Amino acid sequence: MAEIVAVAGVPHTPAFPSLARGDTAASATVARRYAAVDEVVARADADVLVVLTCDHINTFTPDLWPTFAIATGDSVLGPNDDVPGVSPTSYALAGDAGAALHRGLVARDFDPVALRSHSVDHSVVVPLHFLNQRRLPVVPVYLNGMVAPRPSAERCRRLGRVLRDIVENLPDRRVAVVASGSFSLEVGGPRMLPDRLYGVPRPAWAHTVASLLYRGDLDGLVAATTERRIEEAGTVAGEILPWIAAAEMAADLPIALMDHRAQEGHAFAAWGPA
Repeated sequence: MAEIVAVAGVPHTPAFPSLARGDTAASATVARRYAAVDEVVARADADVLVVLTCDHINTFTPDLWPTFAIATGDSVLGPNDDVPGVSPTSYALAGDAGAALHRGLVARDFDPVALRSHSVDHSVVVPLHFLNQRRLPVVPVYLNGMVAPRPSAERCRRLGRVLRDIVENLPDRRVAVVASGSFSLEVGGPRMLPDRLYGVPRPAWAHTVASLLYRGDLDGLVAATTERRIEEAGTVAGEILPWIAAAEMAADLPIALMDHRAQEGHAFAAWGPA
């Protein structure tokens, strides 16, 4: 039987890998925050890493836009967009695990696309840059948080529950899960900050999300995560949906870290061994 040994959640800001290598106070802060999450994941000694994320119209297009998708191939190239300081890399996939997740979800009335050949953007590459120093095989799992109509928060929670059941019935594996994204974030819209490429329209919502996750109140988080709340929180605030699925997958794990700071639209979190 397989086991989920750690669950993490991090932002995937494309500038963070380059920033973390700098010599400023901001650089050190970013590096420390990812390192704190990585410490929990590394301590769990996983052998497969499942990444729950949303594409940014780089892997998919509006003409072919799945609600859910799972990588089932052997390798994937990324990034397919601009991530300063990260060269194009081929990442090994756990294709057998991806195929098992795909089959199991279809059997449980989900209909994910099986991706046998694709490339990944910063939403996968940035978490792997910081949290996969051991180069574990990866299974990217995509939830549509970008293009309406999105799946509901409750459906994403059910997805996490089904994924947990399927994982636990895999042959002997130690699985770590990473949710990738932010809670309140405006990119390419009118609510971006002056002279910045982003904005945080609803920092209070991000604080609420982090607080509910820390308390383990997933019922409250799912009830509060309405389509209207997502729209108010920014153009890419649907990235909360992978976090909801991941939090459900962490149901049997204690929370080890929740690092959210005032006015931020994201958090760094980990569930697993203390």
